[in-house]
Amino acid sequence: MTLQNELNSVEQQVAAVIESFVELGVSLYDFPGTAEASQGMATNLKRNVDRLAQLNRQSCDPRSQLNTVSVPLELVQYIEDGRNPDIYTREFVEAVRRSNQYQRAKMHALRQLRDSLATKITDQFPDLELCVNSILNTTNTNT
Repeated sequence: MTLQNELNSVEQQVAAVIESFVELGVSLYDFPGTAEASQGMATNLKRNVDRLAQLNRQSCDPRSQLNTVSVPLELVQYIEDGRNPDIYTREFVEAVRRSNQYQRAKMHALRQLRDSLATKITDQFPDLELCVNSILNTTNTNT
């Protein structure tokens, strides 16, 4: 089974557990107090426990590709705090974008410094022009 198939399966199982817990909550709110209602809730709760145990076994299975999936602890904390994980993703992407812009600016500044130094060195020491050009050729990255 591919990783994507396993993730889809787990997603469906988690959705079923969540839906069942919502139904259980509604049942508790409207609980009539009969033995039959108590038995139904106990059965539903046992089914959820079994589903969660199955998910746990599936995630711990050494043959499962789910072992390779790593969820950042910050994301788990974010969700536990009741916040939307999509916002976490958006903030993470923005932080990476800002970092990339900063790194790109540093690379551009260093390239300008390299070119300026090369020009000044060849102006002051014309006999080093071949060495300077060699250095420029080896450090020239078109990024």
